[in-house]
Amino acid sequence: MKIGIIGGGSIGLLFAGYLGKVHDVTLLVRREKHMLSLMEKGVTILHGETSIKVKVKATTSIEEPQDMYIVTVKEYDLGSIEEFILKQHRSTPLMFVQNGIGHIDWMHSLPHANLIAATVEHGALKENDVTVRHLGRGKTNISLVRGKWGAMEELLNGSNAAFPFVIKSDYEEMLLSKLFINVLINPLTAVARVTNGKLADNPDLHQMQKDLFQELLLLFPHMDGVISFEDVMAICRNTYYNRSSMLKDIESKRKTEIESILGVLLKKAHEETHFVPIMNALYRLVKGIEREGLGG
Repeated sequence: MKIGIIGGGSIGLLFAGYLGKVHDVTLLVRREKHMLSLMEKGVTILHGETSIKVKVKATTSIEEPQDMYIVTVKEYDLGSIEEFILKQHRSTPLMFVQNGIGHIDWMHSLPHANLIAATVEHGALKENDVTVRHLGRGKTNISLVRGKWGAMEELLNGSNAAFPFVIKSDYEEMLLSKLFINVLINPLTAVARVTNGKLADNPDLHQMQKDLFQELLLLFPHMDGVISFEDVMAICRNTYYNRSSMLKDIESKRKTEIESILGVLLKKAHEETHFVPIMNALYRLVKGIEREGLGG
């Protein structure tokens, strides 16, 4: 199967490496230098003491039709690829792998018949343009937003133990579950500059997580019982030494995903007149730190 993967970040490289062992993968990246490195060296996945190298195609403009596309760019970059997406055949399945829920309305606006949402539980760290470290094995949750699985069925049938796909029946619950995890981990680790596990150990940060969880339930009361505070704490402990993606963005002086993780929630809170002081404070703190790192 021909799979086009849009985005050469940590998740794009992880998908390209694992899927490229079985399928004909083409990785769409922005920079020509990145493309040339991938064409010459392929993708290398590091996991523990093991190293897997996989040859993939790479391009800055996919011309050949693909059986499906996996979009791994961050939510704030979706607008930059919209023209390319709109050129693809309306029946081609599109799978979107973004944090937050800010991209859902944009997805619904697309004319394509078969749309799939996905959330990733793997830990991944991009070491360079061709190498990604697989920090923690998890799974990719997928759910139909509309249409049919189409070519995605072949991907499901070829799923392996190291990189499994799991079907979820409700895409909104799936995305919100991941959002709860992101909200309770990413901004706090970015502000406090700590690993995930420290949030469970530090009583003050732990209390802020509890308060955040209650604010989230104000906005999404139907999620009570779908995901628990203990579920999030288990993830913090299981990824004790992991540095969240937002913390890594802050440390690297890159733009964060604070808008798609907290910005969209503050808008919802304002529209529904909910008081969410912890969310608002964390949003302003991350935005301020981000602004300083990006040079104002």
